[in-house]
Amino acid sequence: MSVNHQNDSQATNNSVNQLPADEPVGELEPVAYFNGAMPTGVTVSHQGRIFVNFPKWGDGVAFSVAEIRDGQTVAYPDEAINQSDSNDLSAALVSVQSVVVDPLDRLWILDTGSPLFQPSTVGLRRYV
Repeated sequence: MSVNHQNDSQATNNSVNQLPADEPVGELEPVAYFNGAMPTGVTVSHQGRIFVNFPKWGDGVAFSVAEIRDGQTVAYPDEAINQSDSNDLSAALVSVQSVVVDPLDRLWILDTGSPLFQPSTVGLRRYV
């Protein structure tokens, strides 16, 4: 039993010694800067496309989901789907809280349907 314990201990020590804790592993590279509306989510596709989201919490959100292109935020998939119409909130993204790219490279969007921290309307909370 003590032989197994030594082997486990050696394996643990070897894996700890391989952790990149003492030296940098690369350089930080800014890809975009945000002023104004606060993004709460960021995700990167397998092709390197970068998506961010901005919930409508009252700080002048032009669009709730964007793609970063050449350092600029561009409404995704377009401006029309990001423009809420108070007469038909179900036709647009209302207040997206999170974006995630899954292992199959699909973009998932969590829309709370709750702008300005107001209660959500039934049917507006969605995972697209």
